[in-house]
Amino acid sequence: MKIVIDPGHSGPVEPGACAGGVRECDVVLAIAKLLAEQLYDSGDEPLLTRTGDIDSDGLAFRADLANANGADVFISIHANSVASPAAHGTEVYHYPGSTRGRRLASLLQARLVAELGTADRGVKAANFQVLRETDCPAALVEIAFISNEADRRLLTGYAGQLAAAVAIADALTEYFVG
Repeated sequence: MKIVIDPGHSGPVEPGACAGGVRECDVVLAIAKLLAEQLYDSGDEPLLTRTGDIDSDGLAFRADLANANGADVFISIHANSVASPAAHGTEVYHYPGSTRGRRLASLLQARLVAELGTADRGVKAANFQVLRETDCPAALVEIAFISNEADRRLLTGYAGQLAAAVAIADALTEYFVG
């Protein structure tokens, strides 16, 4: 299957959430690269929207890349952040009204929570540009909260990053098989 992996944000231009000296763009890129390896080893065709820092904060190219390459699914990877350091856990978004997107998001949520042991914050619908503009089923994954110390350790450690990648890969296998 052709799977577009979108490590959210871009680097210096738009690093995403930052906390404890950690940038969201860096941790999600590390997870995305591990996920691409998992998918490639399984015989899938992963395509990343970025493989390093980029000089753009635009979002349209991300969905355009998926659409131009006839992607079977689109996964945007993020780390959540809020003002309260107590907030923690995993949540996954899909485009409102997308039945296949909701199914994909539900499988991702279940696998991530089970694999990472994070709090289940649920599956939610959102009108995010990367979800709205893709022609294929799409999900935006908020792995954990970069603003929470325990979640941040999970996001920055290799074991946590690998576990997130494995969980996403397993959810994708389940999505395509079922």
